[in-house]
Amino acid sequence: MGAVTGETTIATPDQQKRAAARQAALLVETGMYLGLGTGSTTGYFLDALSERIKTERISITCVATSLATERRAAELGIGIVPLSGMLDLAVDGADEVAFGTLHLIKGLGGALLREKQIAESARQFVVIADESKLVRRLGERAPLPVEIVDFAVERTVARIGDIGLSGVLRMSDAMTPYRTDNGNRIVDCSMAPGMVPDQIHAALKTIAGVVETGLFTHGCAAAIIGMTDGSTRRFDGDPWARAGVASYLATLRNMGLPQPHPKPVIAVMGVSASGKSTIGALLAACLGVAFIDGDDLHPQSNREKMQAGHPLNDNDRLPWLHRIAGALRAWRDAGCGGVIVSSLLTRHYRDLVRSGCAGLILVNLTGTRDLLAKRAAGRHGHFMPPDLLDSQFATLEPPGADETVMNIDVDASPIAIVSSIMQRLTDGV
Repeated sequence: MGAVTGETTIATPDQQKRAAARQAALLVETGMYLGLGTGSTTGYFLDALSERIKTERISITCVATSLATERRAAELGIGIVPLSGMLDLAVDGADEVAFGTLHLIKGLGGALLREKQIAESARQFVVIADESKLVRRLGERAPLPVEIVDFAVERTVARIGDIGLSGVLRMSDAMTPYRTDNGNRIVDCSMAPGMVPDQIHAALKTIAGVVETGLFTHGCAAAIIGMTDGSTRRFDGDPWARAGVASYLATLRNMGLPQPHPKPVIAVMGVSASGKSTIGALLAACLGVAFIDGDDLHPQSNREKMQAGHPLNDNDRLPWLHRIAGALRAWRDAGCGGVIVSSLLTRHYRDLVRSGCAGLILVNLTGTRDLLAKRAAGRHGHFMPPDLLDSQFATLEPPGADETVMNIDVDASPIAIVSSIMQRLTDGV
């Protein structure tokens, strides 16, 4: 039980952590490829996850951010494999969570490098913490851990000081140099008010001895916080984090991609599992224009029909296509550009939506049936069952030579695909 003040029960920090962890464990679905964080709050998550595995017989594959988490998972009968490919979900704690941005400080447990690798490899990265971790600015309560190599340590600490961070080398409980699972050292730094996290991170990464920083300034899809009143609150991240593309976007924004003028209106099309939502969201962010996922425009009746395993007919799709045409027309009239994603499988459908915007550019994502079937089978929480893929291929009418289209093979990374599209838009498609 928590402490009692008058008639109010105040949950202890451990109770808050446990409540947040139990809520996060409900996000896990059978078949998921899951990233496991490090620290006391993650420990409660492992307990809740183990309980679900035993009582509900869910089957998952897990990757750990530290040797300590590997050991605890083994004790609970949770198998651990090496990181390979994209994770469906990663759940981890945080030392500070900035209110309003969900920017984080992590690494007091010493696993910040592996934590960041796993966070950046997750389609959804969710943080769990107690209420004390919510802050108005990063560095308000916790130091900023910086992982450095074990060579010229004093010189690296001095260079960190040159950018305004006062840092001390972390020592173990035995007063010997603290070392991470990677054999590196940790410098715990104080961040003064007014320091901009993105700028501090960028400056630190210019120092050769710095391996990684504990600043996580993109990619947090949600934070689940255990509150002192015993409840939990979920705080959602920005649209790019929720879409699972924040890490890709951070890379693309540092690549100096060319920008077309004026801003185009684009429909990203293709069958299910071609990656329309990912490519569309990244493309919109790189162009700095509005983004709509066409799936969000389906009426509930269409969603229920697809969930039941029944393909949509033309009458089902007409209200949906009307909504798409309206969105395109609004962008055209405003002259602002925009990106929408939609299957648009037939010429008839494309002609209907083009009635809202004659200058529409199609980005047609193409791939083999085997590749897309593999992708579809690996998705979780999507309302398009994989067995409807064949019906989509049967319906598909590839864009003709008289349509303004760029055909893009999806057997490449999202970064390579978006870079190619941006260059072709600048070159005139």
